[in-house]
Order: sequence, then structure tokens, then C-alpha cells
Amino acid sequence: MSSGGAFWAAGNQAVKSANLPTPCITEAPPQGNPDPVTQQKKGLVLKSKTNSTPAHNFVNGNGVTHGKPNGKKTVWADEEDDDEVFTHEFLTEQNSPPIVSLQTKIAVQGERIKELEATVVARSLRIAELEGKIQEKDCHIEILEGDIYERDEQIEQLRRDNHEQYVKFQDLHLEVCAKASLIGELETELKQPTTTQEPKQVSVPHYPPPPKVDDAEGTQETKAEIETPTTPTVAPDTSKVADSPESQEPPEKAAGVATEDTENEQSASTTVGPSFNDSEFPTFITKETLKTAPPAPKPKTLTFPMDMSKYGKKTATPLTTKQVQSSSPAAGKNSHTTPWGHSSKQGRVKTDVKPTLDHLADIRQMSHGQRVLYANGPEVTVKLGNVELMTLPMYVLMQCSKKAMDHFTANPDATSWVLPAGSMDVEAAKAHLNWMEEMTYQGRVYSITLNTAPAYDTKNLRICRAARVLGLNNTYVGHFTKQFCDRIRDKRASYELMDTVCELAYPDNDPIFECLANNLATRKRAGNVKDPAGLEKLMAKHPVLASKMQQIEQKLAGSRARK
Repeated sequence: MSSGGAFWAAGNQAVKSANLPTPCITEAPPQGNPDPVTQQKKGLVLKSKTNSTPAHNFVNGNGVTHGKPNGKKTVWADEEDDDEVFTHEFLTEQNSPPIVSLQTKIAVQGERIKELEATVVARSLRIAELEGKIQEKDCHIEILEGDIYERDEQIEQLRRDNHEQYVKFQDLHLEVCAKASLIGELETELKQPTTTQEPKQVSVPHYPPPPKVDDAEGTQETKAEIETPTTPTVAPDTSKVADSPESQEPPEKAAGVATEDTENEQSASTTVGPSFNDSEFPTFITKETLKTAPPAPKPKTLTFPMDMSKYGKKTATPLTTKQVQSSSPAAGKNSHTTPWGHSSKQGRVKTDVKPTLDHLADIRQMSHGQRVLYANGPEVTVKLGNVELMTLPMYVLMQCSKKAMDHFTANPDATSWVLPAGSMDVEAAKAHLNWMEEMTYQGRVYSITLNTAPAYDTKNLRICRAARVLGLNNTYVGHFTKQFCDRIRDKRASYELMDTVCELAYPDNDPIFECLANNLATRKRAGNVKDPAGLEKLMAKHPVLASKMQQIEQKLAGSRARK
């Protein structure tokens, strides 16, 4: 570009447009407050000290005064034209290609930044969505784990039931085998009399048929003649078949039977086909013949050497109707009798032998001789507050109850054991104490009776609580525990039953309460509770159940985290 002096020397009054690229319209950066000094200098014009034009200066056609070559100052004649040139140069520099390209790059990068910001927002939303799905899957996994836990419990229960059924099947199989062998023996014994009697048939010589007479007396005379033949006959040996009922008949009857058999054999040998009346004259039945005819002989009965009545199916009869005769070995003093398997308490004899005390051993697994020893020693009284429950041998109480063993071990001279008043039901406690005493003299072993009807749920739970309070081993009421736990696992327990379980629970040792808490916690965690409002009401009524369920849920969450 030409300099300013050449521009003015050319005398051009207008600025020619150059062939420049079209500039991009961009916003100018904000300008600060103008400097007052700069404003003052903007209108500054260089002038000489005097208004006169010296002789050594010259003026060109544009009115610009130039000094001599050796001069030191230049005077600008037109200030506005100089400003226009400066502005034109500034705009020309701004519209230069490097500046335009940089501005374009800045605009493109700004758009790119906006796109990246939108991408970041979209990805943040996607991450939040994935986190929500992960939480849902975690909940689903926890539900599946709860189902697996319940099914594992069901599988374990089925295994136990299968084992019990297998044992019962083995017992039934052995019983069937024993009965089959017994039936085989009885069949062989039944066949033995027939086989022993067959070779002892008596051969009777053939006689012509006697003349037939209508008179009965004539018939008896002819029979008497046949019974005494002239030729000797061989008599059967009756000494070897003395057990048979035929040997018990009189000799006359036996002889009559023998003659009848010989007559039948003769008629069978002479005739072929069905036998009919061979008499030439018909036989009429009249009153006289009916009166004089002998009575029909009593039918023969087959007797067995064994009594088969005890092997047949017996009808269930109540024990009160059973009576034992005085000749039975079960009869005691004063004509006192007891049913089978029930020994009399009056016949119990105490000795000085001290039995082995182990509360972990089940007294039901001991023999009668071992159980009788627990009746020895002193007798103690069990009280519930001020109520006296029962007096029974101390050894059997210590054997069945750990609490009693600890009490009487610490106080060997104690004659009573007092339990807190209201801690258990009186009748339930008496049931346990009576059962303990019966184990010292009964010939058979048994447990406390369980009635599975729903009407007896409260009574059964009171019996279970009494067992916990007395300190009995849980195996003695295991059939109660199994029945209630099966109902809880199968979801057949109502909220009324759950409420009763919580009211009668013994938190120190209560498998039924623990089973209920575990089941409810698992179902609540899995989200398959049928009546959540009822469960919340039950938990609010029994804080012990709520705290127990919370502990179980924390354990389940911890096990889930470890996995």
C-alpha cells in the first residue's frame, strides 16, 4: 500500500475500494471509557509557531506545507482526511484472511462445544437410566434369593420327610416279610395233618350190599352185622394223630364212620356216573320216620396248634373297656390292674442306686430298667409362685430339665423349686410334670399328646411355652414345633395364630417364634406378603417381632453384599 505522502501528492480525494474478500460480520469487542488524554490528542494538528509562511517552505497543490529538506517539522493541513485513512487501514487489517479464518475457527469451536455439552447431558441421562435399571435388577435378584432360600428350606423339609417315609417303608417291609414267613409256616402246618392221614387209609374187604329194609331197626341190625365181620381187619393207628378232632370221638362213632366210608367206597366202585337211589321201592317221609331219625352229626371243625386271633386285625376299643383277669401277671395288690404297657405306680420299688444324669440324653430312648432308676432319691415340690404344681422324684426332674439340674446342683438340700408366677400355664406345666413321673414306671415310652386341630392351637402353644420355662429339651416337644413350623412355611398360618405365637413366645429359646420371624422377614424382603397392612399391624403390636425381623433382614443384606 502507498504511503500517506504519496497519497496526498496524487491529489485523490476519494478512497478507492480494493478487491478484498467479503468480511464476516462479527461483533466488535466492548470498548472501555476513552482516555481523556487520547481525546485531546485526537484533534491535535501540527502547526508552525507563526501564522506566516516562511520563505524556505513550499506549499503543494493540496495545501500541504512541506519544509525544507533540512527542516524538523511537518504541518498537516487536513485532520479529517487523516482519520479516514486510519479507519480504512484498520478495517482493511480486520478483513484480512488470517483474522477471518481465526474467527471462523472460533465460531466452529463454539458450535462444537455446544454439541459436546448436549452429548454430556444425554449421556448423564443415560447413566441415570442405567443406574435405575441396576437398582431394579438388584431388587429382583434379592427377591429371587428369597425364593431360593424358601425353596431350599422346602427341599430340606422334603428330604427329612422322605427319610421318615423311607424308614416307615422299611419297617412295613420287614413286617410284611415276617407275616409272609408266618403265613408260609402256618400253611405248611395245615398241610401236615392231611399228609399224615392219607397213608393211614384202612382197607376193608368187599361185602355184598345188605338187604334193604324199610324198618329202622332192621337197618341198625344189618349195620351191626357189618361192623363185626368174620375176617380180621386192620385198625388205624390213632395214637399218632391224637391232636386231630376225630381221635376225640367215642370208638362207637368212629366205627360207624368207618362202615359208612366203606359203603360209600363200595357204591363208588360198582357204579359209574352220578349216584341215585337204587332202591326198588320208594321211600316215603312220614312223621314216624322223622321222629325216629337220629339227629344230624355236628360238623367237624379244624383246629390249629396256634392261636390265630392275635394275628388278625383288631378293632380299636377304648382303654377303659379293657379288663384284665385276676390270673393275669399285670394284676397287683388289692386287685389293681392296668392295661398292657402301663405299669402300676404302686408296684414301683425305690432303691439306693443313683442314675446317670444327662439332660441332653432323651429319656424316651432309654430302656425300662434305666428309667425306673430315676424314681429313686428324694421327692421335691415344684411351685409356680405360691401355687404348688406337683411333687415328683428329683432325679427325673433333673434328667429332663437343665434348669432343674442347675438349681438342685447348686442347692443339693433344697426340697422345692419355685418358678416365677405367671410365667406359664398351670395345666400345661402339670402335663409336663405328670409325663416325667410316668416315665419312671410305665412299661412303654411316649410323648405328650398333640392335637392338630386349629381349636387346640392356644393349648399347644401353652404346652410349648411351659416346656421352655421348665427348661426341657426341645426334642420333647419337637412334634409341636414341627407342626407349627410346617403351617408357617406353607403360608397356612393366620395372623391370629401369629399373634398367639408372639404372645406366648419365650425369646430366650423358642424355635417356633424364630421360624415365624425368619419366614416373615424373608417374605417381606422378597415382596410377596399377602397382607402388608396386617403385617405392619402385627409388628407394631409386638416390638420383639419387629426387632427380630430387622436383625434377620440385616443378616440377609450382609450375606447379599458378601456375594
